Amino acid sequence: MKPVELFVTCMVDAFRPTAGIAAVRVLERRGAEVRFPQEQTCCGQFSYNGGYHHEAAQLARHFVAVFESSDHPIVALSGSCAAMVIHEYPSLIAEDVLSTGGSKEEAADWKHRAEQVGLRAIELSQWITQQRPEGAAASHDAKSATSVVLHQGCHMRRLLKANAEPEAALRQSGIQPLTVGDEDQCCGFGGTYSMTEWKVSTALADAKWDNIKKVVQEHAATCLTSADLGCLLHLEGRQSRLGETFPVLYLAEVIDQADQQEKGGT
Repeated sequence: MKPVELFVTCMVDAFRPTAGIAAVRVLERRGAEVRFPQEQTCCGQFSYNGGYHHEAAQLARHFVAVFESSDHPIVALSGSCAAMVIHEYPSLIAEDVLSTGGSKEEAADWKHRAEQVGLRAIELSQWITQQRPEGAAASHDAKSATSVVLHQGCHMRRLLKANAEPEAALRQSGIQPLTVGDEDQCCGFGGTYSMTEWKVSTALADAKWDNIKKVVQEHAATCLTSADLGCLLHLEGRQSRLGETFPVLYLAEVIDQADQQEKGGT
């Protein structure tokens, strides 16, 4: 068993705990010994995006302190949260230490600690694809695979550069991912942006759904999925407002269902 530290994210914890349970099952089936640091809280991205950098830095320091005690991978159930830890933490924490009266030595120490934690952070689909031996072929028949619409979150594509991993993780599980054709277009969520610029956010969500519907009609996809629950909740919420229904499942939930079907429901 390969130990991993599970970073469940506050959105999964608050809005879709079943996604976290599914992720644990997916990880364990792939040889992981899942450990869950109980003291973990929000990564601070919401505060950071809202301009509250001091508050975000406090959460970031707490995150580092909670997760730095081991050298195991930190598997994040969100591409945007993983990007926050990897790309924003070192400078955010160091700058906050200095702005609150800390020394340069203290700031440098915190920056180093944050960098070391960031080196261990990895998004779920990235971890899944790393477990497959290079060159190994999928054992599933692509023609009979379940089709799902895959939405790529902005942070996954632009900060993590993980454009291929969500698709690859689905294919490894016998799932046929269908792209929308507007992968570079934001769904409109953007954290606080969806509230402060709600008219633009809504227009982006509607445009995304128009494209998703075309794919669903052409290929009989069973659900919409993504590696970022924030995007999914935003799109699901807009769909609800329009009085429409189409299954929306986090990536781990889709893979968990496929795993269970392959094993006869076990």
